[in-house]
Amino acid sequence: MLTLSDASYDTKEILKWGGLFIASFVIILSLVLFIKQTFFPTPPPKPTVAFGKLTPQLFPENAISKTPAAYTINTVSGALPAFPDQIKIYRMQANIPDLLNLSNAKQMVQKENFTQNPDKTSDTLYTWTDLADSDNAGLSSKITVDIVNDNFNLTSDYLNNPMVISGRGLQPAAQSITAAQTFLTILNSFPSDIDQTKTQTEPLSVANGTLTTTTSLSSAQAIRVKFYQQDVNKLPIYYEKPGTSNIDIVVGPNDKILEADYVHQTVTDQFATYPLKSTAQAFADLKQGYAYIASYQGTSTDISINNVILAYYIGSQPQDYLMPVFVFEGNDNFIAYVPAVTDEWINK
Repeated sequence: MLTLSDASYDTKEILKWGGLFIASFVIILSLVLFIKQTFFPTPPPKPTVAFGKLTPQLFPENAISKTPAAYTINTVSGALPAFPDQIKIYRMQANIPDLLNLSNAKQMVQKENFTQNPDKTSDTLYTWTDLADSDNAGLSSKITVDIVNDNFNLTSDYLNNPMVISGRGLQPAAQSITAAQTFLTILNSFPSDIDQTKTQTEPLSVANGTLTTTTSLSSAQAIRVKFYQQDVNKLPIYYEKPGTSNIDIVVGPNDKILEADYVHQTVTDQFATYPLKSTAQAFADLKQGYAYIASYQGTSTDISINNVILAYYIGSQPQDYLMPVFVFEGNDNFIAYVPAVTDEWINK
């Protein structure tokens, strides 16, 4: 006759062996899945290419007149690095002309005392001149605004200005960053996608009507402040000239804004995936001259490539999409950009 004690013992045995069976099954299944993924990995989904063929990237003229004759690979590993075979392409925010563009631009520049009627230089470009400097610095300034996208260029006659040349009142670099940011904020032009940890400053010397980089703040009359956009998809954004940005402000003594170049495009959350060239194919393009040489300070026609990175590129001209480039770095500050999306998806 089955007793309560026997039933309890049998139940415990069933639970014990059942638990061991389930645990063993889970372990075996996990091992099988691990082996499968290791030796027979699931391929990534195919690129969506949802935007269709893309507009070619726009680059300025090469920084050098002659194309290098030869390239060699001299990376730490001795080989070109490998990157994923596809990447996200993001749609850029479009700027649509409307009847309020000019009115909005007038309101923007009035905040910096540009109150005169502007000169129209094109359908979208207007220039305001400030001859009566409100803070007695003795500077005459001009600001040219693209009224559709609000990009602008501010210049002044500071190269021969006694206040600037004296350098008296020039603040430390941190204060110049604050002055530049305040200037942009007043114009409602400080973008939300700026990575302030990347902000750079550069001391400048003003002498004999020229502006040059100097080595220390003690010999400077101005400070250049460069703002950079934050990484996208964990990749940096590169601009036309290495070491410069699309938002560049020159700050003088007493936090006076002497010069400003402002070009900004907003990257939206809309994206599609596209196939990438291999680094070998990109290197072949570089050797065949299908690259934008952004920098080179040497004289040799033989270039030793010591590093390759994948980045996004934003030029000075409006673009529909945020697209990638392979950045080849070499001796004597050689830097070249090679478009990274496979040629079949570029509308040439």
